[in-house]
Amino acid sequence: MSHLNGNGRAQAFPEPLRSVHFLGICGSGMKPLAQALLAHGLSVSGSDPDECKAAALREVGATVYTRHSPANVGTPDAVVYSSAIAPDNPELVAAAAAHIPVFHRSELLAWFLGRYESAVVAGTHGKTTTSAMLALLTERAGLDPWAFIGGHVPQFGGNFRQGGTRLAVAEADESDGSFLRLPRHHAIVTNVEPEHLNYWGSEAAMERGYDQFVDGVPAQGSLVVCLDDPGAHRLLERRPRAHTGYGVEAPEAEFRATEVRLAGLEASFGLVRRGETLGRVRLGVPGMQNVMNALGAFAMADRLGADVAELLGALADFQGVDRRFTRRTATDGYLVIDDYAHHPTEIRATVSAARLLAEERGGRLIAVFQPHRYTRTAACFAAFGPALAQADMVLLTEIHAAGEPPIEGITGEQLAIEIRRAHHSAVPFLSTLESVRNFLTGAAKEDDTVLLLGAGSITKLAALLSVAAEEPVPVDGGSVR
Repeated sequence: MSHLNGNGRAQAFPEPLRSVHFLGICGSGMKPLAQALLAHGLSVSGSDPDECKAAALREVGATVYTRHSPANVGTPDAVVYSSAIAPDNPELVAAAAAHIPVFHRSELLAWFLGRYESAVVAGTHGKTTTSAMLALLTERAGLDPWAFIGGHVPQFGGNFRQGGTRLAVAEADESDGSFLRLPRHHAIVTNVEPEHLNYWGSEAAMERGYDQFVDGVPAQGSLVVCLDDPGAHRLLERRPRAHTGYGVEAPEAEFRATEVRLAGLEASFGLVRRGETLGRVRLGVPGMQNVMNALGAFAMADRLGADVAELLGALADFQGVDRRFTRRTATDGYLVIDDYAHHPTEIRATVSAARLLAEERGGRLIAVFQPHRYTRTAACFAAFGPALAQADMVLLTEIHAAGEPPIEGITGEQLAIEIRRAHHSAVPFLSTLESVRNFLTGAAKEDDTVLLLGAGSITKLAALLSVAAEEPVPVDGGSVR
């Protein structure tokens, strides 16, 4: 893999690669790469203020600093940074001054995957869960894969699995175009919807990115595509080629789910492979979206040589990836579901699954939504109301900017007004997480289900709700309307 340095010249990872320094080593995309290099006997160092995760990396042999300083860099063969690292980071500046090759995280993942038979998962939604399911299926089939997942998987004790064979499973991130850097012997495309247009600029440019992604899968490799998704279907029309389709509705799909049964915390379906019913699959996670995720994982596991007929119960104990319908309990006794959903399609699917759970529990479904990014909120402004419609009550917090500048007229309060007009007679706007906790302390009952939605800081509310306060937390200017 190559990287363009300041002089415009392409530079490759040094060979042999013996030592790497990471900026932001505890990040969800960085930590598994550090662990993989340690497993291969390389010297690893890095900086990150997260003391808890730093301690875990030190236990497996990494040198980790909790403050960024030029002195931390040393003389490694390469320095790796993530998209969260600012251009003026002192260690990044020091590495450039010392002429140490500097690479983006995705380039190191590409370097690693290039040495293995890679099966990567791309798509607007579901790629984290689908890649986790694929890693578990191939593990239980005895294929012993390496795995790089975008979230914490309880069965792996993190988002990395150390493998023992030539197979590597990885999530492919389209948000910054970096999925095009990854070697992909095999690939799943879960769906294609307009998203991350702050990076791509237009839906047409994003689609061209997916076209390039599919073009990068070799003819002797396997392409697995969800045929129920219109965007993925259009992708195949633009790039007709051999593939394995999966879905519930598409009659031409080689892998299909029939007799789907959804419950509050689980799901099951009949798995049909090329017209043959193999039996029922049991999932330890709810929702139609997870039925689709599992279908994609089963289809790829089959292509990789797993005997999927022997794996029908392999995902029954799968409790999902952290922040994907993660169950927590509030001090007041009501159930809290913490979920990463932030795009209307994801929100609709998660709310639908939570609706079943709330009905089973006999209480209300209260959705707390923190919009993520001004650009996404503006692009999807009218779609959030319909996506949240099945909730009994919706609470809105201020937009999590994720580093973006504000857009005039695009605020959490304005979105609350839009959703209130469209679907809910009362949509309180509470600008801070503390004000949301104060509201729920008086409003939520023990049999209620509170659903936290968003990709930003909303997850911190789960911890706030599980700690009893001696006195109310100040609202800090939040408004309730």
